[in-house]
Amino acid sequence: MENLEYELKIAINHILETNYPRKAFWHFDDLVENLKCGIKAGDDAIVVNNFVLNMEGPYPLKLGSKTALIHTACDVVAMGAKPKFALNAIQAKNEDEIKYAVNGLRKQSIGLEIPIIGGNTQTIEELKSCISVAVFGELIKDDLIIRDSGAKEGDLLVMLGDPVEGDVGERIYKAKKKFDTYLEILNKNIKINACKDASRGGWLGNLLEMLIKSKKGANIYSLPYPRATRYLGTYILAVPEEEYKKVVDIAVKNRCPLILFGKILERQSLIIGTKEYISESDMLKLIKNFPYKYKV
Repeated sequence: MENLEYELKIAINHILETNYPRKAFWHFDDLVENLKCGIKAGDDAIVVNNFVLNMEGPYPLKLGSKTALIHTACDVVAMGAKPKFALNAIQAKNEDEIKYAVNGLRKQSIGLEIPIIGGNTQTIEELKSCISVAVFGELIKDDLIIRDSGAKEGDLLVMLGDPVEGDVGERIYKAKKKFDTYLEILNKNIKINACKDASRGGWLGNLLEMLIKSKKGANIYSLPYPRATRYLGTYILAVPEEEYKKVVDIAVKNRCPLILFGKILERQSLIIGTKEYISESDMLKLIKNFPYKYKV
């Protein structure tokens, strides 16, 4: 239990990292026509008209060559969009590093069917080698945005997908299976109230962000993964109870792992097992300290 309390502190600190940038750029949302989801929302990606955009990085070059495009696309898909194309930026020390990075990104691009059509590559010796990626997608259904703030009382909390780990081929396979399964769920008009990518901050940090934004609590009655703050690359879904069996059917058909691990509460607290880890008063303080505002 002490371990979980320690990880909860890490998760809260991770969320706090975005507060200053959000406040600094807050009013810029008002300058963009047809912006539906921007800096005020702090969601996985931004939405302008029906276009969804996300940028991630910089990743260390070795890691980015295995996962930069995968991870960046993950947030675009989470909001209900199909990725269309990507851009990249590579900082390398020499030609060998450029080839290493490009070959890894090319494998991700081919495997996920997301063409990389531009970007920037440079070799400045005093800079650390790294990769950043931007992915552009389009909502699969007009105006259907799956936000991370939409969880409702009674929703079942579901983890969808394999942890995205291993070599680049294994990561591509796992990510694509999750993308295809999730987009099929949405295409079948199955209601998903909220979705959050369990990336940095793990399932605990990203669930907590979902609860803060939705102004809800949760009862967690099983641990989807023992280390609560590790990067997973899976999706956390808030699914209405009446839709759960339909989600299971599609996951089974696609052989995509699915774990039911909790339920959304109206009372703003976090209960794991028999212990309340965040009280209602503490959750209200967190909600107050994290300003989010969605455009309607």
